[in-house]
Amino acid sequence: MPALLEIRGLSAGLQGRRAITQVISQIDLDVQAGEILGVVGESGCGKSTLATAIMRLLVPPQVLQSGSIRLRLAAGETVDLLAISESELRALRWRHLSYIPQGSMNSLNPVLRVGRQMMDTLIQHGLTSGEARARAIEALELVNLERKLLDSYPHELSGGMRQRVIIAAAVSMRPALIVADELTTALDVVTQRQILQELAAIRDELGATILLITHDMGVVAQIADRVAVMYAGKIAELGSVHGIFEAPRHPYSQGLIGSIPRASGQRVEGLPGEAPSPWNYPAGCRFHPRCPKVFDLCREHAPELMRQDSGRWAACHLYDDEVAAHA
Repeated sequence: MPALLEIRGLSAGLQGRRAITQVISQIDLDVQAGEILGVVGESGCGKSTLATAIMRLLVPPQVLQSGSIRLRLAAGETVDLLAISESELRALRWRHLSYIPQGSMNSLNPVLRVGRQMMDTLIQHGLTSGEARARAIEALELVNLERKLLDSYPHELSGGMRQRVIIAAAVSMRPALIVADELTTALDVVTQRQILQELAAIRDELGATILLITHDMGVVAQIADRVAVMYAGKIAELGSVHGIFEAPRHPYSQGLIGSIPRASGQRVEGLPGEAPSPWNYPAGCRFHPRCPKVFDLCREHAPELMRQDSGRWAACHLYDDEVAAHA
């Protein structure tokens, strides 16, 4: 079955005085209808740049360099989000794809009531005031909030409630795709778990597809169907959550999973060193300065993202049979 979202050759960077510094490099990624795909990695790996590029919300000095992002609409036709006009894109946003930005709990206008902010978007998409209010109430109930909150100001709500309001606004038009960037950052663990459960319920009830951006492998383990591990602007590994957690292929994935605290008291193994800056990506494999399995070729040639078995992909010379035989 064709993917709901198909990303090919996507590169974006930061415009400097003399050149563009590449933040994400030649990203290829398919998101299947009805799944929750987690995109995980350390801060600065390009996750949020990927999210804003999908929504075409890059702002200077961010620049799009190349690629295509094709979204399959309900009628079956596909549209390249990077090729259409701004007015065409505005018509698609919220109705077909929506965005929950990083730091979204602080995204509400402090001088407008919640109901006004939720209803404005719905009215802009053709609903009457009555229809918009009914749809806003329905969306609030999906995230376990009462309708009376429509008359509240953001400062009257807790952080978790503001986060739920933003989620409700994002799903109010029942979009096919929701891009959620660091949805649970700054929330306590109880609220975080509740919001993740509500997100999964929204997927089941509305049939939505969710692209979840996070730095937390624990969040991915709780909710995602598949996971794309990003490092230094590239995808290092892609596969099912079960497959990657049971047998991670890429040394970076192994390090991320090894750093998760366990109730058993097993020693936590941290990753050595720091993630590189986009202004100073190393030659060859970008992970090689921190990799415990590095060999000479890693320092010279960047590995391609290669298909392994049963839907697993990894960008590592260890899984290139010819290379591994001589390593």
